Amino acid sequence: MPINIAERIHSIFGDNLIKKVMKNTGIVLFGNSTVSVLNLISFALMAKQLGPEYLAILVLAQTYALVVNDLFNIQTWESMLKFGFGKSDDMNINRVVKTNIALDFFSAMVAFIFAIIMLKPAMHIFKWDGAYYNVFLLYCFTIPFILTTFTIGVPRLFNKFGVIAKVFVAGAFLKLAGVIYAMYFSNELTSYIVVYFSADIFINLSLSIYSLKLLKDYCGSGWWRDRLNFDKKQMVFIWWTNLRTIVRIPVRHFDMIVISSILSMEMVGFYKVYKEIAGLINRVGEPVNQAIFPEFTRLLGNKEVGQTASVTKKAIFLLLVIGALITFSMLALSEVIMGAFFGSEYLTHIVVFKMLIILFGINFIIMPVNSLFIAAGFAKYSFFIVLFTNIVYIASIYSLGMSIGITGVVLAFAIQMLLNQGLKIYLLRKHKNEWGSIEK
Repeated sequence: MPINIAERIHSIFGDNLIKKVMKNTGIVLFGNSTVSVLNLISFALMAKQLGPEYLAILVLAQTYALVVNDLFNIQTWESMLKFGFGKSDDMNINRVVKTNIALDFFSAMVAFIFAIIMLKPAMHIFKWDGAYYNVFLLYCFTIPFILTTFTIGVPRLFNKFGVIAKVFVAGAFLKLAGVIYAMYFSNELTSYIVVYFSADIFINLSLSIYSLKLLKDYCGSGWWRDRLNFDKKQMVFIWWTNLRTIVRIPVRHFDMIVISSILSMEMVGFYKVYKEIAGLINRVGEPVNQAIFPEFTRLLGNKEVGQTASVTKKAIFLLLVIGALITFSMLALSEVIMGAFFGSEYLTHIVVFKMLIILFGINFIIMPVNSLFIAAGFAKYSFFIVLFTNIVYIASIYSLGMSIGITGVVLAFAIQMLLNQGLKIYLLRKHKNEWGSIEK
């Protein structure tokens, strides 16, 4: 057994592609770790000042903007990476970029307009306090800046992970400075909203400006002159990935809305704190997805299915070791973390916090499955999987939430996550010979 483990470790670290993924992961991880620490300090300071109830207002304002953005703002970054390598004969990178940017700008403005139109009806339906209408309205103005071709696609396409990390670190410093200023000179909910709003705008705008520079450097100053080319395969891919984004809304954002509707605003604050801290595990794993997705698209573009499967297994093995260490460490320190950073009132539902840590730990380990599933061309399957599992989630979160409270919300998330990942693994194994060859 020790020999097998040693051989496996040697094969993992001897793989050039794994080395490249690890290098890019390390760059992003360093940035993400710095950002996570700074954001945790900002969030802890703000949460202590506002308390669970007022914290919930900020959380719901962010959630509303994100939900409307996911509904109406077309996400193009996955298309940028999948089709931006110029694999088809009649499409070059300039046309892919220009098509995606056109979709980005148009859909961002549509989402922004709908966010404003739907705000009052939404506040009435979910029984949110109308006195905070302007707080929700302000956060809607982040939507026009969410252009995923610029903020995600182009920098990753040109392997500029270090710059992405630097921008997010700068945004986190801006947020922390703003929170500290608000604590001493204002300490009102609106001030913290402005701080978070400004940091989001700064990050998205900075990445968009940098992406324009990259396009000029790599594609020439006239890249934008290429005609729009709405390639059928690209449009079908975007269609299914965006339908998947829409049907993922319940599991990504619905928990906060449901808690505010069936429990209390105070409970929204508690749950947000637990989810924010447990979610640090996912932030450690995000760099893996960011680094490995472009490599999957390159490998499968060259029909190297066996190498793709090998890289996936090695990545999961590494994440298993790292994930176990992180998860058990956080479980051991969970009460200390809550008491020291947020106060004794947040220890009330500490079991919920521990459950979320375990679930995020499991999700961390199998994270490469999500990237592989899309890179393999299974965007259509992904939509139906997410649709089915989120229908189950909505039914579960309401029934379990109303019967056993916040614990039921976490159990509903567990059911959805295990169904989602289990179905993806099953379909990847069943259609292994078809990875990258057809769109499913």
